[in-house]
Amino acid sequence: MPDTIADLGRRLAKLEKRVVTLERARRAPYPEWRDLPLTGDTTVPDEEQPPQFRANLWDTTEFCGRIGLTGGRAVDEQLVALLPEGYWPEAPRTVDVASDAARRSLQLDIGSRGLVRLRVQGGGSVPASWISLDGCMCRTDSADEGD
Repeated sequence: MPDTIADLGRRLAKLEKRVVTLERARRAPYPEWRDLPLTGDTTVPDEEQPPQFRANLWDTTEFCGRIGLTGGRAVDEQLVALLPEGYWPEAPRTVDVASDAARRSLQLDIGSRGLVRLRVQGGGSVPASWISLDGCMCRTDSADEGD
């Protein structure tokens, strides 16, 4: 029984810390968008929608814009960007992205060292000329999802 009470106490402390963070973030100004440093065989297909990111006070990083894929192919594990230090997630994250790829979905793997790699469902490559980051976000802290 004491283990259960101690476990509940730790969970309550985490929850209280999260509530304080959310209350503080609600009052703070929203951070500005920053250009996402692209690497590898990538381009900015539309100057009106450059790939950008911002970290907010809710321990998440948000993404927007489009990344162009040169050669018209999305290749599994292709390095597409590098997040600057200070914006790296504490644990690796995977986020779904929209694209013009037919029949297979694409994702971004965001490593704990800031490497952003493209993942193709089932591996290999697929014809695609762009990926959209609009609406993508990931947690940057290492909090357990169940807490």
